[in-house]
Amino acid sequence: MFIQEIQWIGVPEMNYRRYAFCLLILVLIAVSSVASEESLQNPGQDAKGSATPVITGKNTPVSTVNTGSSEPKARLLNPMSKWHLDLQDSKDRSVELEVCQSNNVVFGKGRITTDGLSQNVTATGTFSGNKLNLDIFSEDMTLFRVVLTISRKSFSGDYNAYSASYVPWKGIAMGSIN
Repeated sequence: MFIQEIQWIGVPEMNYRRYAFCLLILVLIAVSSVASEESLQNPGQDAKGSATPVITGKNTPVSTVNTGSSEPKARLLNPMSKWHLDLQDSKDRSVELEVCQSNNVVFGKGRITTDGLSQNVTATGTFSGNKLNLDIFSEDMTLFRVVLTISRKSFSGDYNAYSASYVPWKGIAMGSIN
């Protein structure tokens, strides 16, 4: 009866099989197209949105992220040490610091003395190899940006000073770690 109904609308039985096969092909192409569009919208994710691994022989990462320093974890000094710095320009300044170190970062606090007057300072810096960049900030809003070369327990270099009250100036720095 079904074949008779198809013949009734003018489709012979042989063409019906071709029609059904073509219809099946079109459905498969449509499903494949929808699936490929979803994979383009969410690359590396399955239908539930979970990441799917790509296996290419070995499961090796394409790239890695190193969050650590490329420098070795060597200590420049003991966990807490005392530093003495002489800052020289048109005036002689003496800085005494208690400094801590964590990896390549140093930080501490102390006092700076200029012309017999003393005030509190904080210090922070980083070192790489034998170079140390150190910022010393005083209570009167003066920043001493010091660049030092370290040789064992002594260091020397120069600095730029910036003040809320004076024009910036330059000087030389020398010091030691006690």
